[in-house]
Amino acid sequence: METWAKSYASAIGVHESIVLEQVKQEEKQRHVQVLPTSDEAIASQQEVADTFAEAGVLPAKVNVKPLWDTTFNDAIAKCSI
Repeated sequence: METWAKSYASAIGVHESIVLEQVKQEEKQRHVQVLPTSDEAIASQQEVADTFAEAGVLPAKVNVKPLWDTTFNDAIAKCSI
């Protein structure tokens, strides 16, 4: 985190301590969880896509399932989450 903050601070012309503090505050607020791909997650995204299609935001209904990957499901399930 410190290495990134130093590099980013230099790139944007801000003192490193400011960037580092911002990153630390963001980390406290962010809840990140890696989960295996589930049928429920795919169904949820499909509902969103269907809603967009019905509203005319998408020109037609789309199938979102091919966008999902289960390659790492077994490895993720073995990790303590």
